Amino acid sequence: EWAEDWLIDHYGNIYIETQEILPPIELDKPKLKYLNPSILEQYNYFHPYMFERGLNENIIRKFHIGYNKETDSITFPMWDIKGNLVGITERSVKTKRFYVPEDLDKPVYLLNYIVKENIDTVWVCESQINTLLCWKRGRPAIGLIGTGSNPQYEILKKSGIRQYFLAFDGDEAGDKGRKRFIQNMSKDVLINIVNIPRGKDIADLSDNEFNNLTYYQI
Repeated sequence: EWAEDWLIDHYGNIYIETQEILPPIELDKPKLKYLNPSILEQYNYFHPYMFERGLNENIIRKFHIGYNKETDSITFPMWDIKGNLVGITERSVKTKRFYVPEDLDKPVYLLNYIVKENIDTVWVCESQINTLLCWKRGRPAIGLIGTGSNPQYEILKKSGIRQYFLAFDGDEAGDKGRKRFIQNMSKDVLINIVNIPRGKDIADLSDNEFNNLTYYQI
């Protein structure tokens, strides 16, 4: 108020001939950085580890799974929902080391394929390997690369998916992931809980065990 009074006292009697409209101030917004898909060519190799984990050539080629000779790791390209390449994650073939670029805002793994192929019913997994194995076994799937984050849930709400089958790991982390998913998703979609055996995940199951999994709708 005192500032308003001071302005009126000092400049209130000045005649304004024209009014200038200043252009709106535009703050610099960080630009999204996309990778050129050609970068995947340097990882275009097969490795025995891929097949040891249950993948086949069709799945490897469809989703551009590769091998990084320098880090001795399997590479998993990450796309956003529009199909832009936003990063590459890696899994060591000798240890349990899993590498995610520090500046990568985790998208929903393979959601771009779900949208492109107009699929409205999907399985939801934690890891990329489990996601790929679902596709191999005829169940289109997405991966959260963990148990889910708020940005991922917001993306899923706009994806057009109408029904989910939650196939999180059969452990405490998986329990928390299922609960978090149910709490954060829209109420107008169908959510089913897949009965993953305790202490196991999708990769631990044979094709027969996978095909005989039961589920219930919440």
